[in-house]
Amino acid sequence: MKKLLLLSILFLTVGASAQYNLKFKVNGLKDTTIFLARYLGDKLYYADTAESKNGLVEFNNQFDEGVYTLICPGPKWFEIILADKEIEMETSISNFITNMEVKKSVNNKIFYDYIKFINEKKNEAKDKKDDKELMGRLDKEVKAYQNKLVTENKELLVSKLINMSIDPIIPAHIIKNDTLRYKYYKEHYWDNIDLSDKRLVHYPAFKNKLEFFFEKMLLQQPDTICANAYQLIEQIENGSEMFKYVVHFITYKYETSKIMGMDAVFYCMADSYYCPADKSRAYWLDPDKLKELCERKDAIGPLRVGQPAPRIILADTTEEKWIDFYTQVKTEHTALIFWADDCGHCKKEMPKLKKLYAELKEKNINIEFVAVGTSLENKGWKKFIKENNLPWLNISDFPDANENAIKYLNELRVTDLQSLNFRKTYDIFSTPQIYLLDKDKVIRAKKLDAKNLAKILEHKLSIDLDYEEPEEEEKKKEDTH
Repeated sequence: MKKLLLLSILFLTVGASAQYNLKFKVNGLKDTTIFLARYLGDKLYYADTAESKNGLVEFNNQFDEGVYTLICPGPKWFEIILADKEIEMETSISNFITNMEVKKSVNNKIFYDYIKFINEKKNEAKDKKDDKELMGRLDKEVKAYQNKLVTENKELLVSKLINMSIDPIIPAHIIKNDTLRYKYYKEHYWDNIDLSDKRLVHYPAFKNKLEFFFEKMLLQQPDTICANAYQLIEQIENGSEMFKYVVHFITYKYETSKIMGMDAVFYCMADSYYCPADKSRAYWLDPDKLKELCERKDAIGPLRVGQPAPRIILADTTEEKWIDFYTQVKTEHTALIFWADDCGHCKKEMPKLKKLYAELKEKNINIEFVAVGTSLENKGWKKFIKENNLPWLNISDFPDANENAIKYLNELRVTDLQSLNFRKTYDIFSTPQIYLLDKDKVIRAKKLDAKNLAKILEHKLSIDLDYEEPEEEEKKKEDTH
């Protein structure tokens, strides 16, 4: 069953709670502790407990409206709509749905009649998926049932819950045009979901609709996602649990995304709903967490794809010649590589990058690699460069520049504070990190490895790179012997 989260009941009771009297008779249920849990999205949170006696379970407490589950040992459970103050239901431990009889509660009576109807239609369709005539008839029957239920019970919570599962009807004149059909579906995606009713967030269907919209309906580009996020969120009551859920869902989803560039969505969400901290709409975050999030937003802001790469001026291995990659690297493309000589993964990547660099130069590709050493001590860095004959621009800071920063900043004026703080400037917490920049030093790709850098260059430059990682090449040689 769905994972239950042991959080405080206070987390669930942000709305106006009301007194409910809930009575359940579960035939065949042993005397035991029974849990009542409430949905938030597709997760369940404990709301209350009661002891069953001869199959009878009662809850008399204050709850918020929404969809809950009654959880019996096994674990076995069934769902309950809390919208009627008096609820009385009877079923059997052997099959909750089939044996369900709703004695009090209009919402639950409609809900379980609907579930039984859908199950009947599923049984009719079982093993007959190829019978188009049958499937067409069943589809019409289900849609007619849904339409009647929703039309006749518009104000009931059960109607709004079921309406969420009904897709917008595509007009006949555009149904065969893929572009127009998609556009219409996207524009009307939320039509059957009452975003003003915060109770809907307490049902898994809402989370499923939200997830599908952002994963399947939208072009996976930050600007598109941010624009649609704003449009959706501004229809939801500020300060409601639905507002909190949707804002957090989108923010976390793209903060943790593995797709390159999606941190820009985290940035736009943080900038619009979390920061600055003194004007935050994220009422659920404590000040320390909010400060941390806003600092994170500020750190990644300049490093988003499409932003000019922060300018840094650092010394080469002589510690005397200072390189400004903005003015001294005049190539169409620049690969900016942050690495450390004591980083195991870096040691594996550098030979791959060296091989790629040689291939690009052989093909006269107008590109330069600028490798920035991140180690605080430079002896190992210099040794690695010399022993491995790394052919590109190698730059870094060095102990004297950091210990006597005033000398290099104000007296010699060979660098600036942003450059000496390049680890913070580029948010370097792990290595290697590779950025691909265009001729104007705008970030076009980031968080790459050698192989992905090669693939992106192949695509951008319309070239074929005879590129293989060294270990793959060795394996092929072994296989031929």
